[in-house]
Amino acid sequence: MFLLPVLAVAQEAAGEGASLAAQKGILFYGMVQDSSFAPGEKLNVEILETGEALQTVVGENFQVMLPEDTLWNVCVTNSDISGAEKEKCYELVYHGQDSVFSSVIGDAGLTESVAEANEGTTGTADGDDSKTAVAAADSVEPRNDSLQNDPQEKDVDVDALLAAGSNGKVTEMKKVVVQLRRRPKRKPGESVVSAKSIKRMPGLGEADVIRSIQQLPGVVASSDFSTKIYVRGGAADQNLFLYDNAVVYSPTHFFGLFSTFLVETIDGVQFYKSGFPAQYGNRLSSVLKMDGRAGGSDTTEEWFSRSSVKISTFAAQLHTEGHVGDARWVIAGRTTYIGYMLDLCRALGVLDLAIDYEFTDLQGTFMYDFDQDTRLKFSFYTGKDVLEFDPLYVDWGNVAVPINFYHRFGDWDYNATLAYSRFYQTMKLTDLINIGQDLYTFAAKQWLNFRGIDNHVLTFGYELEYDWDKFYEYISSMRVEDVQKPLHHVLYGQDAWRLNEDWLFTYGLRLNYQDLSKDFGIEPRLSLVWNIDDRKTLEFYAGHYLQYMNSIMFGDGEALNEFYYPSVTTSKGKHLKPARSNLFAVEYKQAQIADELDFIAGAYFKTQNNLNTFMMVQDSTDETASADFLMADNFGTAEGYSMGYELSLRREKGAIFGGINWSQSLSVLKSNDGTKPYFPSWHQPYALKLDAGINWRGEDGLKPHKVKGRYFRSSVVMKYSAGMPISEYLGYFYQQKMEDQKYTDNIQVIPGSRNAGRQTPYFRIDVKAIDIGRENKWNFSWTIINLTDHENMFYSYYDTDKNPPEYSSISQFPFLPIMINYEYYF
Repeated sequence: MFLLPVLAVAQEAAGEGASLAAQKGILFYGMVQDSSFAPGEKLNVEILETGEALQTVVGENFQVMLPEDTLWNVCVTNSDISGAEKEKCYELVYHGQDSVFSSVIGDAGLTESVAEANEGTTGTADGDDSKTAVAAADSVEPRNDSLQNDPQEKDVDVDALLAAGSNGKVTEMKKVVVQLRRRPKRKPGESVVSAKSIKRMPGLGEADVIRSIQQLPGVVASSDFSTKIYVRGGAADQNLFLYDNAVVYSPTHFFGLFSTFLVETIDGVQFYKSGFPAQYGNRLSSVLKMDGRAGGSDTTEEWFSRSSVKISTFAAQLHTEGHVGDARWVIAGRTTYIGYMLDLCRALGVLDLAIDYEFTDLQGTFMYDFDQDTRLKFSFYTGKDVLEFDPLYVDWGNVAVPINFYHRFGDWDYNATLAYSRFYQTMKLTDLINIGQDLYTFAAKQWLNFRGIDNHVLTFGYELEYDWDKFYEYISSMRVEDVQKPLHHVLYGQDAWRLNEDWLFTYGLRLNYQDLSKDFGIEPRLSLVWNIDDRKTLEFYAGHYLQYMNSIMFGDGEALNEFYYPSVTTSKGKHLKPARSNLFAVEYKQAQIADELDFIAGAYFKTQNNLNTFMMVQDSTDETASADFLMADNFGTAEGYSMGYELSLRREKGAIFGGINWSQSLSVLKSNDGTKPYFPSWHQPYALKLDAGINWRGEDGLKPHKVKGRYFRSSVVMKYSAGMPISEYLGYFYQQKMEDQKYTDNIQVIPGSRNAGRQTPYFRIDVKAIDIGRENKWNFSWTIINLTDHENMFYSYYDTDKNPPEYSSISQFPFLPIMINYEYYF
């Protein structure tokens, strides 16, 4: 990257009526000359702090007003519609006072001073590979307003600007750090959640990726005890979780305390809840994509350039990263001691729960750049949970190992992924019952992006996925095993066509063939984006989606994990079709309302067809226990639809930040067993969510801190929503039975209609009362869960052990003032 910047700090120029002070910012002049971008190629430049974006061309000057600060993040990309392969982001850290300086910034940092003033020298800062530039400042004549308003101005005379300040004071630019960071692009239909935002939100002791997604409008969390997500009326298995393009099945830990992914190893989260492009498939509702972060510092080479230790109420985590030569890496691990802490809480009278539970996570990324056009990336994730609750034993876990290769040649980008994934789970009840699943996935993916046609980005891809899926059930001496080995071929193409500066039309087609179901599936996708002006956007999405690997719906109760089963052919020769969905959605976005607020309004309608339901119609006999037994022989189907709208208002910067969103929706299913339509267990008619933070002290705070990087802030998360559907019990009666020649009274509970009842409304406030520390050095936080101690219903039942039977309910999280977290970076 070559940038030619001149920062004109807002100040009153001596003897001149014009002043940059009135502009409340710092004028930045730049030029992009990078071999990653073709000469004359159109580029987008975005200032992350303000969200301001402008267009430029390789080799031509551009200018933008930066906010008054000492640090800015500038991202340059060749397209706002393709992937992040041709995007470079720079973090500029400027320590100085009112000044004008000029420098050449390369991929490794400030390489030289373009010009020197009459006073000062150019040298190397102590302990830093970047340079120190000294330039005169005070009496520089600022550019006039006509230059400010003309982004095509090309005649920026840097030497003249510097020479004009030769009789002014000397100001030192102590450090410029340039970091090549891959920031998830804001593509149509996509929400981006940064790692920084995840860390600032109140959590159950530590930052949580999935909990941050649950705060978005249109996303439902069924209970406190789960990190599953339900998106726009879809089931939990309809969400595609990708870690560096490797699928991760059912990424949950027990009790909803933690999601599986470690924030230190990821570069943020890309989340599609509508209109995801043709590259992603085999799911109906959403795509949650996490990219492994390139570790280490860009400006220094060290084996352990940055490490950290984190200790929270229920878990401990270690992380380290480095950068040597062309190699960079990051690795993190986590384990829990929740069983011991619950014992302590029980002894203190805070909780009355005793379980033997533990989990471990290990996650990391290794990246090697052969040159600026060729990159190899190896990532891994493994996690395991073990829960013993006598006489119940449960374990489950995930493994994901993706290898990604990228190469650019001419107008083409070539990408390839080889991925291995495993998901397993076991549930044992003493030695009598053992039910479980073992699912292996081997995937090969490759795709090409072509930019050789003006205003078009073409994408072509092919995927081959092989699954080995075993479901087993051992009950006493009976053994049932069902092993399926589907092979899934996918061919897709997409064109992102910028009709003009205001319109972007993306259309694509995804072709599927899955051998077990003998199904050839076609998935058309399209989106249309209208940029009404610089701040207003209208987006429309439509598409047909298929899912060949579905979870089995055993009932209305939420299972700990999903049991995945592919579309197959039954023993009677019936081809099971994949689950299907048609989606129509529209969104209106307006940025920088009153220069601070971002507003989004969206509406959607979605159909759902061929959802697998389990209806056992055979007894467990030797015939059903044979090797020929297929679970698919007992499948029914369910059809349904969902619709709703969402409103969101956010403020991402400033001393007070956060957002509020409101959603209303309707979800209905109907099984083919002759029963009447019902609300699925994840149906949530309305939800109000709020998250807010206050920077008390520090950068961008109510009051600055005298120590650089120090901060003190607080944050709060609130949710108020309708209770989830439940099948209520209407009452009970005594039934007399003769057992061993004696009459006994047996209590029979009368069930109501399926999901016709509803839990009491849900309300919870979590407060991160103390969030104090120093950036990239240390942090201490104290979080209070369920501040108001509101009793949110989880489950209701009749306690038939009492006479007369008593109607009771189990609540979700109580008041928990014990969530603390300490982090230290070294």
